[in-house]
Amino acid sequence: MRNLILPILCIILVFASCAKEEDLFDINAVRTPQPITAPPQFADPNLNPQAKDLYSKLIESTQNGIAFGQQQPFGTGNNFPVPQELQQDFFKVTGDYPAIAGFDLELISLQPDSNNPMSFLDEYINRFTTAVIEAHENGSIITMSWHHVHPEGFNANFNGVIAKFLEGGEFRENYINRLSRAARLFNKLVDSKGNPIPVLFRPWHEMNGDFFFWGEGFRTTKDFIQLWQDTVKILSEDFKVHNLIYVYAPNLVSNKSEYLKNYPGDQFVDMLGVDVYDFKNNNYINSVIRNLQIVESIANEKNKLFALTETGLENVTETNWYTQRLYKAIRSSSITYTMVWRNDMTTFFHVPFLGHPAENDFNEFLDKELIFLSRDLQ
Repeated sequence: MRNLILPILCIILVFASCAKEEDLFDINAVRTPQPITAPPQFADPNLNPQAKDLYSKLIESTQNGIAFGQQQPFGTGNNFPVPQELQQDFFKVTGDYPAIAGFDLELISLQPDSNNPMSFLDEYINRFTTAVIEAHENGSIITMSWHHVHPEGFNANFNGVIAKFLEGGEFRENYINRLSRAARLFNKLVDSKGNPIPVLFRPWHEMNGDFFFWGEGFRTTKDFIQLWQDTVKILSEDFKVHNLIYVYAPNLVSNKSEYLKNYPGDQFVDMLGVDVYDFKNNNYINSVIRNLQIVESIANEKNKLFALTETGLENVTETNWYTQRLYKAIRSSSITYTMVWRNDMTTFFHVPFLGHPAENDFNEFLDKELIFLSRDLQ
């Protein structure tokens, strides 16, 4: 009898792990977005009319469906990083542009500056803004994150960096310089009609993880909150950047307390988000549903929009992932948008390219009435 116990336990565990995936999925669940109103004051009290109009547009679109997007969908295709031979995988596969187009400011602090009329930094900003303007003109809403590079290099110690970014700290001047560079970029975002282009800005994202120098364990909660507030104030007050809607987006959490631990205050946040990826552990649907329920509860209490700000399955190794994983995870949630990560090359991508086995499933997902691309938001 004892010899049978271990095999029986193994069988039970196998079945339990298989069943675990869809414990929270309810096929009868109905998406019922709570009415949200524009706040009397945004994180930037001088937010421009174009950004306010975008927020109102998002309030309206959320009542009807979920905007779908991708990080860097323009000019970053399978041939990346060869500038002359980039492919637009998203458009080639779908025939449309994403409703949300993501960009990242990671490299802005690494560009050499000079007193020349056209420095490397100027060239970088010009190329970056050209890509953003193109995405905007194609109908995509722009979101930006910022994977800050450590001031002392990629392999430097993470401990205490954030305290050094604060007033009186060793890296304060470096931090201000970075913000001034970003401000130059933000203020160059103007469309063909001369109107400022609004941006859903996610600074210091995934701050509850331990993989960035602003993450948990490398700084105090108080210092992180001060850094976030400084970022908003310096950009809006000192550098006159008034086209940013500020999005607070931790990595996946287990409860409301964890989500709000680093929250900088309602007056410094316009929108809520959370990042949840599929790590092939048979628990993706549960993780997304649980996290979005937590964030939705907080968003409803605070009268704020919320989103699944990053997600995806690296290299789309399941050919039905979009219809059988992502769609099931978000179909009953009141998120405003969701965005998968970028395509670099055939060894690192999150959206199927032409000829990939998941191409048809991806288009089936996008054809769902609930899912919006750029044409659906016009």
